[in-house]
Amino acid sequence: MYTMADYKTDVQNLYLSTSWQASPKVNINGMVRYTMSKAEYEQVIMPDVEDRLVNDLGDPELGHQDFTFDEMDQYSNLEYKLLGFSAGIQYRIASDVTITLDGDFADLKDDAGYVYGDETGQMFMIRTGVKMDF
Repeated sequence: MYTMADYKTDVQNLYLSTSWQASPKVNINGMVRYTMSKAEYEQVIMPDVEDRLVNDLGDPELGHQDFTFDEMDQYSNLEYKLLGFSAGIQYRIASDVTITLDGDFADLKDDAGYVYGDETGQMFMIRTGVKMDF
């Protein structure tokens, strides 16, 4: 037994990035990103199964089943906006060794946190490293 339900998804993404070779040893980069996403089910309507709840002898067969999905179209909805910024700098200290420093910031706005709760929040991260070419 099954039914069909439409699931509609709308997503828009915007990315702007730049990279600049400030000097032979220094490279600077940055990015701005924005995502707006919305997804939703149409209401799920299961077929009528009243005639299938008992067998030919009148004994219950499916009486323990619950085929109602009254709230599924609401708690399966998603709606969020994600704004992010990142920037980095690389400094070449030798022909095969580069030091890197990067920062990321993300701001998530969850407008439909039914299943996992409201996931709204911010994140800031700084990374540094040494890149060796060989």
